Amino acid sequence: MGIFGRNRRGHLARAPVRLHRDQRGAMLDYVLVLGVICVPLFILFDKLFEVLSDYFGMIAFYVSWPFL
Repeated sequence: MGIFGRNRRGHLARAPVRLHRDQRGAMLDYVLVLGVICVPLFILFDKLFEVLSDYFGMIAFYVSWPFL
């Protein structure tokens, strides 16, 4: 019986359940989670830090002017 073979009752075997029990692809799962969730968050936080740094730098520049 192959992955999508029929069981004794004639129903299709549940292939995703059997494939999920296999632990050989566990590292691929971690890499996909890293790529899909962590990398965009890192880029977002980097841009957010850049924007906030520019904003507070501008405030410090205006505060330091003696004649405003």
